[in-house]
Amino acid sequence: MKSLKMRKSIAALGAATLALTLSVAITPSASAAPVCATAAGVETCTGTLTNGAGYVFKVPTNFAGTMFFWEHGFRPTYPGVSAVPKGVEEITPGNQTNNTDVTKEMMRAGYGVAAYDGTVKGMRGWNNTFRIEMLKEVIDTAMAKYGTRIQYKVVYGSSQAGAIITPFVEKYPTYADSVGIMAGITPSPADAFQSACDIFYLLSIFADPTIKGCTAFGVKGVPGHMASLGELQKVVALLTAWSKNLGAPGLEHPAALKGSPIPQRSALLLIGLLTGVPTKSAHMDGISTNAVIAEHSINATVAVLENMGEAVATGTLAAQSASEITGPGFYDNTKTDWAALLDEGDAGRYNLGLSGDEAITAMMGVLAASPRVTGNADAIAKFKALDKSNFTSTHPTILLSNEADRLVFAGNSSRYVDKKRAAYEAALAKWEANKTGKKPVWNTLALYAMTPETYTKFTAAGLPDLAGAPAASGVGHQTFSKAQTMAWVRMLAVSAKSGNIPTGKYVQYIAKKVPYLNDDLDYRPTDLKYNFG
Repeated sequence: MKSLKMRKSIAALGAATLALTLSVAITPSASAAPVCATAAGVETCTGTLTNGAGYVFKVPTNFAGTMFFWEHGFRPTYPGVSAVPKGVEEITPGNQTNNTDVTKEMMRAGYGVAAYDGTVKGMRGWNNTFRIEMLKEVIDTAMAKYGTRIQYKVVYGSSQAGAIITPFVEKYPTYADSVGIMAGITPSPADAFQSACDIFYLLSIFADPTIKGCTAFGVKGVPGHMASLGELQKVVALLTAWSKNLGAPGLEHPAALKGSPIPQRSALLLIGLLTGVPTKSAHMDGISTNAVIAEHSINATVAVLENMGEAVATGTLAAQSASEITGPGFYDNTKTDWAALLDEGDAGRYNLGLSGDEAITAMMGVLAASPRVTGNADAIAKFKALDKSNFTSTHPTILLSNEADRLVFAGNSSRYVDKKRAAYEAALAKWEANKTGKKPVWNTLALYAMTPETYTKFTAAGLPDLAGAPAASGVGHQTFSKAQTMAWVRMLAVSAKSGNIPTGKYVQYIAKKVPYLNDDLDYRPTDLKYNFG
């Protein structure tokens, strides 16, 4: 999912919304052989798929036979929060903070690269079913062009791509020799979308009762997009106010807590903890304190504030896009156990930021008594079945995540590993029962880019400096250093040739050479709040 900065003001969002037209450009269906040209030792080929979407190949003169096929993340169909793409934007993994990629590095290493624009007749959004077939066509086209020069195929991608690549390699197992998922969502995306919808709901309880959130989603086309932007604008207003006063004023909502000593920031922190928003952010390390940020849990609260903007902005567009598949009513929280979502360790660690045990009890009590959202059974079933995967692919698969990804939470990686582990153990048990065929091997590796221990900076007034340089590693979405990205790329290339993930010793050797790449193979990030199976 493309990074969406909350530096967009409400006015800018409103202006972009007003500029939205009621039509989307439709690209004529067309199929064309690639047009190629060579410059500076690199052959670049461009062409269109049968549905008119563009693609790009780049193959260096020192090509050694390994071709990487890139699957980009979420892109919006309509303008509003970010610009609508105008073609192939990413050719290789890009850092969405400094707008750099590793194309030159991959060319120097002798890898070929391919990418395409995941648009279907001008429509983007949650079009995963179409993109599975488009990815197949890209690979078929590359194989027709380069033939046996391509010896190994690496299928890799970021963010939304996790919900495309996973079912793709199950449906077309011969189309990949290794698989890479960067900051990727684990199917079903319903696990992550549910938490995004919870953010809207919880904000409606503790901050703005007019927020409808995901209950307003599901209408197709421009009307649905406009409705979702309207909900997003309400959240932008809240986050903008809190960014100025750090949530210091007392709660105005719900009525039962108005006039209590609980500040708004305590409710904000509670919302973050209930939904899994990271308590480290680009500028807040969750630890550093000073006269203004007097306790580490207040640092973490500002981290939640900084992270929530992107989580809600992209979550709004993605959830609305997915809701056009499910129909209205996909969100339901009638069975949500809010108390179970508040980890006891978190309640203790962030006790002061939550204003103490009595405030926690009061807020959770009001939440338990608040009216729930009842969804539509058919829409809910479709929601939970989105991008259904069985995780039975035996290809070497390497995941790369930031410890404090503010959009696709790192728990997606551990969820992916858990699902792959369950499929592997079932296959192993079956093999041990009859000892026929090839014995299954564990072939999934999760890598994590970690944050520095401390990195928060303060202004002369003692406020957090949210305009300075972000942490050197471990934060943001699809924001990895070139060294981290290329370590992942090289591991994918080696795995494609060997058929196996790198050994633990090799990973630890590389991690010691690449700053902030975690060498703890047993590391597990905070789990996602939901698991719909």
